[in-house]
Order: sequence, then structure tokens, then C-alpha cells
Amino acid sequence: MKKAISFALVCGIISGSYGGYPEEPPFSLKNLKPVKIEVGGKEIQAYSPQHQYTIFINYELGMHCVGFDMSYCCVIPPYNSIQAQAFKCGTDGKLPQMLTPDDKFRLYYYVKDNSYSEGNKMRYWQIPKDVNQDSDMNDPGDNLANYVWTHLFIYKDLEGTIPENWSEDNRLRIGREIQIPVDAGPSGKPLSGGFMEFAGRKGGNIVFTDSQIPQVKNVPLVLTASYIWDALGLPLTAFNDSRRKGTIRSITNKDFQPYQVSVVELYRDDGRPVYDNGKIVSFFGTNPVDIPNCYTCHSGEGIAARLSRNKGLKLFDKEYSYWKKNYPDISEFMARQAQASINILELHDRKYKTDFLREYNPEAPTNRLGSVGAVYCADCHGDNISGNLQSPRPTASGYKLVKAKPLTEAIHARHAIAVPMPDGAGRTQNCQACHPTHWQSEEMNDFATNPFQIIDEEGNPRFSEKDQRIAGGGCYLRRDAHTNPDVKPPFFLNSIGKWFLENVSKRDEKGRKIKEIRGLTCTNCHNFLTQELYRYDNLEDPVLQKGKTLRNKSIQEVIKAVAGGDENRFRDYFADPKITKDQNPVYDFYKKHRPAVIVKAHTDKDGNLELLPWFSEKGKPVSYRDASAGSDWWLSASEPHCADCHIAPFVESEGGRYFPIDQPRKYSLYRYSKAHGLIACQTCHESPHGLYPVRYEGEERTVDLTTHRQALQFSPDGKYTGPVTCAACHTVNSKGVPVQLTGTPYENDYWASVVLIHFMREGDQKLSIEELIKKYPYKKSREIVEKGWD
Repeated sequence: MKKAISFALVCGIISGSYGGYPEEPPFSLKNLKPVKIEVGGKEIQAYSPQHQYTIFINYELGMHCVGFDMSYCCVIPPYNSIQAQAFKCGTDGKLPQMLTPDDKFRLYYYVKDNSYSEGNKMRYWQIPKDVNQDSDMNDPGDNLANYVWTHLFIYKDLEGTIPENWSEDNRLRIGREIQIPVDAGPSGKPLSGGFMEFAGRKGGNIVFTDSQIPQVKNVPLVLTASYIWDALGLPLTAFNDSRRKGTIRSITNKDFQPYQVSVVELYRDDGRPVYDNGKIVSFFGTNPVDIPNCYTCHSGEGIAARLSRNKGLKLFDKEYSYWKKNYPDISEFMARQAQASINILELHDRKYKTDFLREYNPEAPTNRLGSVGAVYCADCHGDNISGNLQSPRPTASGYKLVKAKPLTEAIHARHAIAVPMPDGAGRTQNCQACHPTHWQSEEMNDFATNPFQIIDEEGNPRFSEKDQRIAGGGCYLRRDAHTNPDVKPPFFLNSIGKWFLENVSKRDEKGRKIKEIRGLTCTNCHNFLTQELYRYDNLEDPVLQKGKTLRNKSIQEVIKAVAGGDENRFRDYFADPKITKDQNPVYDFYKKHRPAVIVKAHTDKDGNLELLPWFSEKGKPVSYRDASAGSDWWLSASEPHCADCHIAPFVESEGGRYFPIDQPRKYSLYRYSKAHGLIACQTCHESPHGLYPVRYEGEERTVDLTTHRQALQFSPDGKYTGPVTCAACHTVNSKGVPVQLTGTPYENDYWASVVLIHFMREGDQKLSIEELIKKYPYKKSREIVEKGWD
């Protein structure tokens, strides 16, 4: 009897049928071509990929929240990249091949029905601004589109070349010496379309900036991760060519199409298109872009507008009256946009003693702020997003400059304390009220009638007594996999992730257990816990999580390290911030931020400054705030990580290759990470805040249909829209496992093979199958599936 049990156990391990999870994949293979192939002298039934070539498209930030009429101010410049990886598929059992320029291929990009911006979609190049700091705004190139980038520079190329005898006089500043063409990004790529650039092993589009530390200059910023094709920084708007009629003054909420369709096609390097089944090889992706909804509160009868009138502020109402009186084609939406801009500047002048409106002329037909010009927030507020590490910005002009808080701290802390807007659970509604809340459906973009909008047309929250997670719109709620009620295991969660699943995702606004998944909200990831986990890490091997980390510890150990063992504080302050009469952890998150250590500073015996890695035993700690006026916001030290909640190897790459954006012995950002060799995480999972599977509620109610349809391009059965499967590039067996794994324990276990490809990092793709299986044994992968299933 014992022998029989042992034999059954061995057979189970070999076949993959052992374990507490189903080995079957969550899809069928009905869209794939059945083929008979020979592997290791054995003929097997297999299924070839749908396409000869596949192109995966994404955008690095998930949702760019940017204004389109910058006549008065610019918070963040327009900047929307199209990124891609392309492969020759492994049909009939062959290995897939990543395509690079060495293979004599090129990728051509464009945005469907969106070929221009400036004019009746955007006011940016036509806004005068003193770019060369000569005290006038009449020189060629004196416009806001050039002005906002002048802190960035190169010396020779976008490959990070620094001349041996460099000087500041050699610098070619973006926007000055290298002016930006109309409807193009800071790298010169046009919105109308063109060929993408390929970033090699070091990454690409490398520009420089200076730090807050006088001795530390020429800080490299790698804008494109390695092995990515990129069209960088396009000035994309949410308005399609075919729908944008009339002047920019006529734009309404219903004109917004925030989930733009980017198209990438395959060409040979001689300019000939590549065809597959008689059609040019062409795939589409999602480029999300929308506006911050300042106008809902800062105009009309919004909260900030009413408060401003009570304080005696009047200019913003004059602004509204001017447009309504003089321009018959002005929409209520655009009149309120202008009103909101003046209201924000007027409030800023009153509270912070700035003089942005000193020359404001409420009757001027153009340039209504006079010689001040449009206000660029990053002139005083450091901002890592735009690469501005100094405060004040040294190339700024037009108004008195001061050293101010990092931009993200200033904006978020102010709104968190002024209008905290907790929902029925105590979670702030602020994130989705301020950040983009438009839908692709025209009907759903009426704030007055759409019950799923988190705020009404005056900025009043709708979910103060309910759960905001059942609201919708925007860059996150009702879109991402983390808020998709239909998402199914495995989730591959560590103890922290399982805590979130049990204590947040499967609880209603009263904290009661529910069967369905409601998912997470913004502050479940952007919180103190994320930063504490990063601060604790000193990783020797990030994939295996060797070294010092909390990520592979029990939840009790995490709570003890982060919150001193106080479970309530861990829950309501660190992990799931709740606003009450006694605490506002969202405000504290920005106001009381403690930045990470970026380097150690050591002075040698000759008095020379030496910068050492953050983990060095000698030297004085230097924080990110010392080095950057943007502190560590939006860099790896302050961003959420997959590794926060997901079990290894479902984690990011080690940092350091893109320093100072990331750091050695810490996790890098998701958008800079790779697995399965050189494949970007975003290639298979999509961009942040729009991860497959996106929430789908039908053609009319779905926030983002574009990403849903994008996922269907790679679906093996025309229904599955989860992370891209092996079958998109590989010939697979009936379990969806690549045929290269035939004869190994992995061949009949789809989920274990998924673990295997996440284990594989750069260089592993060159190993033989025997070496690969030895390095990452099936037993280990199976254990991870069992441990991290839900």
C-alpha cells in the first residue's frame, strides 16, 4: 500500500497533477492553428501562434493627467510615449525571436484619428514665454512648449555621451538650442507618426539635468528602458481629429476620448512594410490621456470658488464673464476652465504672496497675464516627473522665484487637508475627484447624469455614505485589474497581498465580509506601507528575495516592523488609510514624508567628495530631498511595487541600472523591469492602472474599451483578456505550455510554467532547457503556485 501511494505521488509530481490548484489554463486554444510537431524524437499535438509577428504596445505611466489649454498655467507638460516590443513568433515549434534594428526591421507608429494637437485641441506652442531669459517674449522659439524643458540638456546625442572636457557652455538645452517642433515631443518625434527609436542595453533617450548638490551635475535620466522601441513624449490630447470641430473654445466634457488608440506597424529597414496573410503587420495599443478636473471645484459654484468669493476674491468671476460676453462659441466647460485657472492663481497669490496676476487684464484678447506669461509650477516646485531636480528652476523667468516644496507634496497635501472627502469607509475620494474621470462613452461623460461619476459637476462627492470602489471613471477605479470584480485566481500573493485581499478587497464600506471582490483604491498602494517596505529592503537577490526584506515575512512580522505590532494602526494608517476626526493619514503621507537615502557622502583625506552607494558602511547619508527638489516622489523609493503584495518571482527587477530613478539592492520601477529574459513586464501585463484584465461591463458602461480590445488581439480563444499568454509567441501544447518544455515536469502544468518565465531574467533566455530547469526546478515553481494562489 505504501509503495502504491509513493508511486502515485511520484507520478503526480512528474505529471503536474499534484497540488491544490487546477493545472488547466484559464482559456481554450480554439483560435490557434493545430499542428503536429516533433520534439525530442516524439511527435506531439501542438498549436501554433495566430500571427507570424506580434507587436505589444504600451505607455509607461498608465494615465497622463495634463491640461490642454495652458494659456494661464502648466502643471505638467504634455508627454505621452508609445512604447513597444516586437517578436517573430515561434510558429511550428520554433523559438520566438525579439526584433531589433540588427534584424533589419523598423517600427512605424501613429495615433488613430489623432494626428495633431495645437490649434483647436491645444494651446501650448502659441503661448508666449521668455525661453532665453532676455526679458522679452518675442524671439523665435519663445513659447511655453520650449520653455518647460530647458532644464534638460545633452552634449552630443541621446545616448548619454559626455565630452571629456565638458563645460556648461557646451550644453545643448532642450527648448533653446534644440527647439521643439509644433505637435512634436521633446525628442522631436511628431504626433502625426514616424519611425520609433530602439533603446539598447543601456536604455535610450538619455538626457541630463543638474541636482540640488552644487558638485553633482550631469545627472543622467534614462527616459526609455532597455530593449524598448519608443516614440517619446508626444503632445497627445484626448480629442480625436474627426470629432474636433470649431475652435478650442467649443470643447465640452463630451468631446473627451481618454483612451487613445496607438498603432504600430512592422517595416523592413529599406522602408517596405511587412505583410502577414496579405495584411501589413499592425497592432494597436492604449495611450491614456486626460485632464485634471480642477474646474469642478475652482469655478462655477464649486467648493473652492464659493470659498474664494467669501474671501473677497473677484478676478476669477471677471474671467468667466469676459469669455461668456465676448465669444458666442464658448462652451460652459471652457468658460469654467478659464475661470478655474484664474481662481487657482488668485488663491496662490493670496495665500503664498506670489504675484502671478500682477499684470492680469480681464479685457485683454490675448496674453491676459502680460509679461508674466503662463505660470509653470515646476519653476519653483521641484518635479521628478519632468526631470526638474532644482528649486528654483535655473532657466525660469517671468516672476519672482522661491524655493518651494516638491510639486506633488504641495498639491496633494493642500487638497488632502482642505477637502479630504472621505467615503463611507473613510477612504479619500480626492484621488478620483481630481485625477482624470472621463470615460470613452460620450453619455457617461455628463457629470450631472452619470451615477458612477465620483463627483458631480460642482465637485461635490457622491460616495460620502457609500463605497467609492463602486464608483467609476478615471485612471483607476472601474478599470484596472486590481479593481476588477471578475478577476480570478491565481493572484500569487505574499502575506501582505493576502491581508489586502481579506481585509480590503473582500470587505464593504462598513468592514463587513463580502463574497465578491471590490478591489483596492489608490491609497492602498500610494501609502506609508509602500515606503516602509522599500526602506527596509537590502536585497542580495531580488528575484529569490535573498537578503534583508519584509516582503517574504508573515503579516505579523510586517505589522510589528511597520506599526510596532499595532494591528489597528497598521490597517487604518499605513495600509488602508482612513480619514477620521482624529487622523488624516493621506495628508500626513505628503506633509510628513521622510525621503529615502539616495547615497552616502564621504570626504577623502584630500577633501574630495566621494558619493558611495546608499548601503555603504562609511559616509554620511544623503536623502533624495538633499539631491532633488522633487524629493523621491515618482521615483522607485516612493512608488508602489508589485513586490509589495505579490510573491517572488512576481516582482520587479533590481534597481541601479537607471540610477537615480532606482537604486541597487532595491526594487526598480515596474516600467523599467524585465522577466522572461528581456521581455518588459508591461509587454505582457500592460501599463500601470490599466493592467490586464481591465474591467469589462459591456460596450456602453466600460470605462476603457480600448485596453479590453487590445488584450483580445493576443487572446488564444477570443475571450480571454488576462495577461498575455505563452501562445501569443510560442507554439504550445494542449495545456498552453511552450513545446520547448516537452519532456520536463513543466509540460503539463500551465501555472508552474508561468512561474518559470517570471523567474527567468536577463541572460536566462540563453540557457539550454536542461540548464534552465536545473536553475529553476519544477518543485520550487509548484510550491510557489500553491503558496500564492489567491
